[in-house]
Amino acid sequence: MTLLRNHGWRGCLVLAGVLLIYGGSMHPSADAEDPIRQELATMIADERWVPGHSLILAGIVLLAAGLWTAYRVRAWSEIGRPLLVGAIAFSLYAVEAAAHLLAFVDAAALANGEAAPVAFAHLGLGTVLYPVSGWALVYLAWSMGRAGGGLRRPIAAVGIVAGLLHAFSVPAALILPDTELSWMFASAAILIAVWSILVGLAGAPARRRTPERSVAASA
Repeated sequence: MTLLRNHGWRGCLVLAGVLLIYGGSMHPSADAEDPIRQELATMIADERWVPGHSLILAGIVLLAAGLWTAYRVRAWSEIGRPLLVGAIAFSLYAVEAAAHLLAFVDAAALANGEAAPVAFAHLGLGTVLYPVSGWALVYLAWSMGRAGGGLRRPIAAVGIVAGLLHAFSVPAALILPDTELSWMFASAAILIAVWSILVGLAGAPARRRTPERSVAASA
């Protein structure tokens, strides 16, 4: 029971990464030359939308749960604040992932040019929560690399690159609507998944023990 309590967060992160990779591989493709409404309509109509995004949502929830658990058990005692920030940010991002999944209810409305509140709500949430969760990941990964050292530093580099790509992906897509940026979304998703798996496998560094001070007998 103690083992599960202290290391369960690692299992959450590893499983989260696996689900994100598998779910992301099912994501429908789109053409950047099409208007965003048409792109959404094409992707949402794909039969892979619901199963793929269900796995992605489950992965994000597990990632947030793993970070919350690591924070609660003080797995990384040196970086409590970055862990808390990451846990909150990815919990919020799970809300966007849920709206992303539920956008399929507006498939017909998008195709017919009608109002599509759920589909466009996910875009609105993404505009805010992609940068928030991306920068939170940069902060957390950088803190983990600084606190852990050794092999955890290249793992941190993966997280930093993933966070930056994730943070800029939606804003870049809105600023440059005619530019093919699917590589940015795909790269961010894969790197987040890889980072999650690697952090889970590596675990937290051993806690430093404070040497006991010997008390000299007074003469």
